[in-house]
Amino acid sequence: MTANGDDMDPPWDEDDLCAVCPGQVHDPGRFDIADGLGPASRYDTSRGYRRDLKSGVPVCVHPEKIGFPAGRYASGGESWPADTSEGPAPGPLPDRAEGLAAWMTALVRHTNPGQVDQVLATAEQAAAGRFPPAVVVDALRAALAAVG
Repeated sequence: MTANGDDMDPPWDEDDLCAVCPGQVHDPGRFDIADGLGPASRYDTSRGYRRDLKSGVPVCVHPEKIGFPAGRYASGGESWPADTSEGPAPGPLPDRAEGLAAWMTALVRHTNPGQVDQVLATAEQAAAGRFPPAVVVDALRAALAAVG
């Protein structure tokens, strides 16, 4: 199961990954892969994985374990080297509260990492006009779980 609660399997075997790999909680393309340990990233105890010191983007340091080449997939916009789905496009704001979390999660999955805050702020404003605050907060939490 992915971090956002989808039943879609990641394109790697999670048992082969380090316990602190961002691939354990992030979807493909939502983290960088470095060619080994180096001074450009450090382990972030508050997140549970390594992050780039400049960009803050999660970083996997074992391309051989995750099965994909090193690349700046989240921080540099490089294309993920496998055919992976971002899931369905978000579409319009749903009419029913049951669809709000999935809608916000789809927004996050179809947004560049540097724009997530802005997109979710706009989504929160739109949802607040239609749904109770507790429903909006729960949907935001689900969407934020998709980006860690």
